Amino acid sequence: MLNANSIGYAPIISHGKAEEPALIMNAGDRWDKTVMRVNQNAWRIRANIRNNIRRQIPQLAPHNPQPRQHIAIVGGGWSLNSPDVYEELRQLYFDGVKLVALNGAANWLIERNLRPSMHICMDSRPENVQFVRKEIPHCRYMLASQCDPSMFDACEDRDVTIFHLYTEDAPDARRPDPVNRRLDAYYRENWVKVPTAGTSGIVAPLICRILGFEFQHLFGVDSCYAPDGESHHAYPQSMNDGEGAVNFVTSDGRVFKCSAWQASQAQTFIEMLSVYSRQMNISVHGDGLIAHLLKTASNL
Repeated sequence: MLNANSIGYAPIISHGKAEEPALIMNAGDRWDKTVMRVNQNAWRIRANIRNNIRRQIPQLAPHNPQPRQHIAIVGGGWSLNSPDVYEELRQLYFDGVKLVALNGAANWLIERNLRPSMHICMDSRPENVQFVRKEIPHCRYMLASQCDPSMFDACEDRDVTIFHLYTEDAPDARRPDPVNRRLDAYYRENWVKVPTAGTSGIVAPLICRILGFEFQHLFGVDSCYAPDGESHHAYPQSMNDGEGAVNFVTSDGRVFKCSAWQASQAQTFIEMLSVYSRQMNISVHGDGLIAHLLKTASNL
């Protein structure tokens, strides 16, 4: 559990049901990511998976280690607009580091003549089709089976790979998770189980490690709002407008404004490193929450 207290006020976020907000926090409350809810109904996610696995698309498969190839995973966080951070990213690109874009960051990169070699999307909401409408030449699209079918339709004639998020079995072993059961049956248990980690900022490093990339640079994976308290992304993204946020103070006294998903992502990222630190070498660029936690060994 995170060790910092909230110094803000409720509510953080609501997914269309004011009577059932995803999170309520008051000043002094402890953050616990277990209260988080997903942003899409479980039945819709299962329907997406049923539809998408029938498309005969190549699956994610493990690759041999690629120790000489560094990659830069680019999320959409506000720190991308920092001149120093952008220059670091640009220099890595011209030094031959491959770019992996997450969601809307792909369009942000293309607008700056930085071509991603891979584009990862995992959110199941149909609005995310906007991220893949513009085709990127020589780019592999890595789409989760839970994505809305419209995203696969938009990428029909492109280089697409499908990956599957693994969910924990239900406590009752006699009733296994229906998603896992369906994937086992369809693929005859021959599918790579990518740990479900909540956000693409966590899943992307795991996917890239499965593909053999140990040395990873992370840009725009901030897990907090900008210091102005207004910007949640480096570019307009209306889906996150009005999501609500509260302030958190780290154990060393630094204050960050975070939405519910950002706070959850920060905690999960630290947990991921504790498990996979011997398999991945990750450098987080910028001055966001995750970078601060790693630099100072503080707790949130």
